[in-house]
Amino acid sequence: MTHNSKEELVYRTCVLLIQHFRNLLQAGIGGFNSRIFQYMLHWEYDFVGVGQSAEVTNESGYHPEHVVPCAVLIEETCRLIKENVLNDTEIAKLLQKHWKIARITKEQAKQIDFGLGHKSTMSPGWCFESGETLARLNAVKITLLPI
Repeated sequence: MTHNSKEELVYRTCVLLIQHFRNLLQAGIGGFNSRIFQYMLHWEYDFVGVGQSAEVTNESGYHPEHVVPCAVLIEETCRLIKENVLNDTEIAKLLQKHWKIARITKEQAKQIDFGLGHKSTMSPGWCFESGETLARLNAVKITLLPI
């Protein structure tokens, strides 16, 4: 990783987020706004985009989908901070692994949100430490193409 590569910038932002979450947890402040991710890296897709659905066209438009919901990213990061088993570097690498956005159709977003019932969750049994980042997209057979 070069010092100013996008990958390095995302990693350093993950470290900052972990420090921020840790500070809030230590202060006893609950509730995190899931929009924090889009504000930390703007335009977020330029940094963590992983492609777009083969069904996305100019006519269809697209929906920017966090492939692991922001609520899950926050919940799991906070869980790992509280468990105090992994250090910030290890947690940052996991957060960086799962902080991804795909461009999918609005219909595909509805399949995930309402068909699967996973608007802000992952499937039962999914594990932050070892789970497949694209699990929700794979469950509804969304194929991503590079942009």
